Amino acid sequence: MSKLNNNLLFLSFITLFFLTEAKSQLSSLPVRNIKDTVFIGYNEGKYYLSHLIKKEDNLISVASYYGTTFAAIREINGMTASQMREKKIIKIPISYNSVKSPVQLTSSEKNNYIPLFYKVKKGDTVYRLFRIYFPRDSNEIKKINLIKNNIVETDSKLLIGYFPVQLNIKSSIDNTLQLKRNKDTLSLTSDKSKVVLVSVSGAAKTFDSPFEKTEYPYVLSNKIPEHSVIEITNPMSNKKITGKVIGKIPPGKYPLDILLLLSKNDASDLGFLDLKFFVSVKYYK
Repeated sequence: MSKLNNNLLFLSFITLFFLTEAKSQLSSLPVRNIKDTVFIGYNEGKYYLSHLIKKEDNLISVASYYGTTFAAIREINGMTASQMREKKIIKIPISYNSVKSPVQLTSSEKNNYIPLFYKVKKGDTVYRLFRIYFPRDSNEIKKINLIKNNIVETDSKLLIGYFPVQLNIKSSIDNTLQLKRNKDTLSLTSDKSKVVLVSVSGAAKTFDSPFEKTEYPYVLSNKIPEHSVIEITNPMSNKKITGKVIGKIPPGKYPLDILLLLSKNDASDLGFLDLKFFVSVKYYK
């Protein structure tokens, strides 16, 4: 159970960490050219959009743009982040209830909605399209696409409706991802089975924490084992704090020589003012 809680803690933290990092880098950058065509798909009661990945796309910004999560995109595509970057088109899970009827948009809606099209596949019938796939707005869809005599041609593109997008990345947090703070007092010697004290030193950097305050510092490191309780020391002032390693540093943005990442507030408690600084760390293994 403790391992499961640690995994949930890390998933919660890293998701919010990515959202915070993305917000500082991407602010209000749309991920799609307005001329692009967005297609909606249906499979066993679930709806999804097909997104063409571009070189400048960031998967976190893509998730925020469509109002979903990075984890949900990975799940529906059944692949890792690196595999998705290699794929040209990925699925974006959506709720059909979020799709606006295909009537003319008001002037205030035009900048917040994108048109969704369905490409008719071989074997699709009018019954399947408007009784199973898109029953809610079937009359409007038929009217807007000039469908008469209940005939649809394979490969034809039907306007299904309009989908709301987030032109500005918002740091909204799903309740299921809320971090449950651990109120237990951390101790460097709390794990009696670990008897070897390890001392390491190296460079550290700060990040904008998605939380205003936590019970103790949450640290990311590629060089210290996950779940380790660590004592971090500022060798200049000898100030110390105790924290816990909950995961690895995300690849791509940070130099390989970084020993650990910690929040700006925690760095301030140690007396550091710079974004990069030198720390000494102790932990048991």
